[in-house]
Amino acid sequence: MKKSIYILLAILSLASCTKIIDIELNSAMQRIVIEARITDQGSPAMVYLSRTTDYFNPAEPEKVTGAKVSISTDFGQSVNLVEMSKGVYQYSDLSLKNGETYHLSVEDGDQVYEAISVLPNKVLIDSLVIDWFDSFNPNDSLSGGYILNCWYTDPVMLENFYMFTAEKLNKSDVPELDFPGSMLKILSSDVLYNGKSALMNLNRRGFYQFGDTVLVELISIDQNTYNYLDQLGEVSGGGPSFGNSAPANPENNISNGAMGYFSAEAIDSRVVVIK
Repeated sequence: MKKSIYILLAILSLASCTKIIDIELNSAMQRIVIEARITDQGSPAMVYLSRTTDYFNPAEPEKVTGAKVSISTDFGQSVNLVEMSKGVYQYSDLSLKNGETYHLSVEDGDQVYEAISVLPNKVLIDSLVIDWFDSFNPNDSLSGGYILNCWYTDPVMLENFYMFTAEKLNKSDVPELDFPGSMLKILSSDVLYNGKSALMNLNRRGFYQFGDTVLVELISIDQNTYNYLDQLGEVSGGGPSFGNSAPANPENNISNGAMGYFSAEAIDSRVVVIK
């Protein structure tokens, strides 16, 4: 009984020593978000403009309309992108050259944002190799599945940065066999295999199954884009998320405090059917 009383008195004494502390949290300053991507695939140059939302009022991000968006080269060539819909700017006939530097300019009112990205030389997919793998887990509802590896040859005497993507183009008859999310994305650099033949395993989300049709892309990117996407994955827990203010903003290649990135990409792709 005495022991219980002592414990009660100790709890009361601790409670009497506590106090309520009010911390005033400021709303996040709204910033422009620029997502710009150009490729050597003949696809339109696309730039998406929006603004960050308040952490305490996470509404749909505001689209930036009426901006002046242009892309130019070191040789004086310049094109103006057309706003196709709210916050979406496009130019359909942009011819790119490997090794050339591209400049992005965005004028939003009296604010100007600029970025630079170099289009790397294209690295080709050598082959896509499929192997069956038996599952040794007795609790696994499936007997196993297919492993998909992408083989490629890294250029000698160059520092290369890559993003690999794998997207299932078909839906399985069994829903649990489908990967969560629409596309697998993996970043890599040649720090450990410069100038060598290398492979990238594309099974980060599980096995592929018989009949799956998979689009694989080997995307060569510059170092600025690689660093940004790598840091973004760490900050956002594995994927891009520009809508709300992040705990820490990754370094990017856009001036004047803008969020987002500008990336010039050289892409090689193949489609494989698992059979």
